[in-house]
Amino acid sequence: MDNKFQLCQGVDVDIPSDLGSYIVKEPEGFTGSLSAELIPKAVNAFLEAVPEPVFFFIELPEDVDDYALYYLDNCTREVAFAVMKRFGDLLVQDGVSRFGFGSNKTGDELYFKDYQEFMLYSQKPALYHTALSKLGAVMTDDREKAVFLGDLISKKNEGTLTAVELNGETVFDIPEALENAGMYRSAE
Repeated sequence: MDNKFQLCQGVDVDIPSDLGSYIVKEPEGFTGSLSAELIPKAVNAFLEAVPEPVFFFIELPEDVDDYALYYLDNCTREVAFAVMKRFGDLLVQDGVSRFGFGSNKTGDELYFKDYQEFMLYSQKPALYHTALSKLGAVMTDDREKAVFLGDLISKKNEGTLTAVELNGETVFDIPEALENAGMYRSAE
């Protein structure tokens, strides 16, 4: 396995050559910053452990400050895995969208945010500890010992997030593609 931190295609920021992936244990879950190739592995680990039914969500930018939130609720794990199989590369590589999965039953949620950062919320984080520890990221209890991509953003190192097109599709095509499966826009 290559230990070099891989940026997603839609993420641009200068990174040190020794940057690693980090997972920080929090009282109600985990936060972290993951190399691009670890993101689908983290999703799969979460989906294998999370109680069904599950939901998928995606946040798509409408302008600088506003996002439209879309949900696909009450799915089986198989449906969630199918969403990742169909759209996973696009979700991982895109820089402007945010996405995640959760449990309709427990409220546990895995949320991928800007700059390859994530949070995993759970009342029982031990359910996910073993799976996350197998990703090869540095695990710590001390956020000060972890370096996230967002920590590197400054006036001298302005990061940018851009939309990505893969196979003629962008993340903006996902809600319509999943509309027949029940995806809907949240009425926030």
